[in-house]
Formats: sequence, structure tokens, C-alpha cells
Amino acid sequence: MRTVSVKNLTWGTLLILTALVVWLHFFKDKSPNVFIEGKALGVFYSISFEGDPQLEKSIDSLIHEIDLAVNLQLPNSEISRFNRFGSIENTSSHLSTLLELSNFFHFLSGGAVSHTMLPLIKEWGREFSNQRQMTNEKVEELVRLCDIRNVEIGTNMIKSNQPGIMLDLNYLDKGYLIDQLSDFLMKNNVKNFHIEFGLDGVTYGLGKRKNSLNFLNNLPPEFMKKYSKKLNHSFNNTAYSSSGNLNKFYVDAKGNKHSHLIDLRTGFPISNGILATHITSSRCVKADAFATICMILDLEDSIHLINNDPDLEGLIVYNLNGNLEIWNSSGFKNPKEK
Repeated sequence: MRTVSVKNLTWGTLLILTALVVWLHFFKDKSPNVFIEGKALGVFYSISFEGDPQLEKSIDSLIHEIDLAVNLQLPNSEISRFNRFGSIENTSSHLSTLLELSNFFHFLSGGAVSHTMLPLIKEWGREFSNQRQMTNEKVEELVRLCDIRNVEIGTNMIKSNQPGIMLDLNYLDKGYLIDQLSDFLMKNNVKNFHIEFGLDGVTYGLGKRKNSLNFLNNLPPEFMKKYSKKLNHSFNNTAYSSSGNLNKFYVDAKGNKHSHLIDLRTGFPISNGILATHITSSRCVKADAFATICMILDLEDSIHLINNDPDLEGLIVYNLNGNLEIWNSSGFKNPKEK
């Protein structure tokens, strides 16, 4: 009986040790799942990653830092103070970097987008409620005011060259913040994460792929069914951004529908038939910029920009003679499609 007990003890110990080795092998690279959510830059955000929970404090600080630099909804943000006083000193690197990036995308788009458009947007009014007051002469005057040369970017300072200049970096700020957070997580050896601010985001690592075309959910069911394969596109290790005016437009005196976006080149709302854009890129600030640019440019010009940049993929929903159509770049496919 004693011998049997020793054997049982030995086999029991071996089983426990074996189970422990298997458990350690399986979970040795597993990190805690961390989930963060909140609101910044005027939108709700969610961040999930596998890594050290202590990183959350640094993430919160970085979000707060950029929010204080460029959030127009915060009265004491750097950009809000510039818009009140026409100049600001001791600026953060975030504001000056975003302004330099905006200059780049302004010239790349042929002047279609800019950080100086806020006076023009305000004069048109919410949902273009002031359209009757917007004469050609007034629009031309506002376009001249919104010239990017009227803003001087110096070392730790930004100033306007004439009264009335106001800044708005809404078309870049969320993509920029997502890139800053992505860089921070990767520097801290986080290998799996997903970040989303509004319709902008990035998915990185080996986690579950993210379907990021939720902005198309308000399209007619027959359209969704017709293009289900293309609309189910998912991806990983990629940043994405969406823009759309599916329910945002104004009707002019002739009954024509116009987008909620304004083309700085003309000073008027666009009417190019493009309803929504979805852009992917290696950097979210680039995807963010091109999602807006491709809403404003003509369809042919948007397609040309996407096809001539190997870092971009795109999907564009547009209206053709009253019918909804879709164009997508060659790399923007459902992984199951051949």
C-alpha cells in the first residue's frame, strides 16, 4: 500500500508539473488586455491593447496634451487662443507640426484644403444657413482672407498677418493623434492594438481584424447587398479614415444638393457627386487628409491621386445620374476575394 501511494504521488506530481509547463508556455507571451475610452477632439474614442496597464497614464496624458493644443471646443486650447487674439507664443510642437503638415496637403491638393478655412465656414453658417448672403464678391473676399500666406509659423510662435484669420485643423487632428498614440505603443513593445477616434483609426498586430466601414451603414439596403463583398473589406497593420456627406448637404435656390464641405479654391460648397470616401494608409494623418481631399476633388482627380501613391488604397461612393456607384482601388479588396 505504501508503494502504491508513492507511485500515485509521483504520477500526480508529474501531471501537475506538466500542466504548469504547458500553461507557462502558452501564456508566457500573453499580456493583459487594456481598454480605454473617452472623448477628445470633439469625438468619442476607444483604445484597446495587450500590454502593461501602467501605460494608460501616459496615453491619457498624450491625449490631453494634443487636445489642449488643437481642440476648437476648448476655450483655452492653443488654437482657440490664436483665433481670439490673432497670435500665440510658446506653442507646443503639436500645433506647429500640424500646421506644417496642413501646408503640405494644401499644396498637394492644389489648394482644396487648408487650416485657414474657418472664417469661410463660419460665414456660410451652420448647414449653410447664410447662403442667401453669400454673394460672389463676399466669397471672393473670404477666399483671399483664407490664404495660407496670411499665417506666419515661427519658432514657438504663430501669428496672423491681418485681422480675422482663424485656424481649424479638424481634417488632420484625429489622424495625427492616432499616429502619436501608435508610435508610443510600438516604442513600448505593444504588438497588438486598435485605436479609433470617430471615423479614423488603426489596427496593428495579430489581433482580430477590424471591419471599419460602419460609416456606410446608412446607405440603402439594396446598395449594401449589391456591393457586400467590397464593403466587407477588413485589414490589419493599417490606418484608415472616412469622410462622407450621405446625410449632410444643403439645397440651393435651384434645388441642387451640395456637400457639407467647402472647396477653398472656389469658396463654395462642393457638388461633385461624391458621397463618401474611405482611405487606408500607413499613417493615419495621411489617410485623414486624403479622405477629405478626395471628397472635394472631382472623382477623376481623386482616383488619380490614390492610384499614383502606393501607400494609399481607397473606396469612393458617388452619385452617377441618380444612381449610387462605387469605385475602389486595386488593393482595396475583401481578403476572401481573388
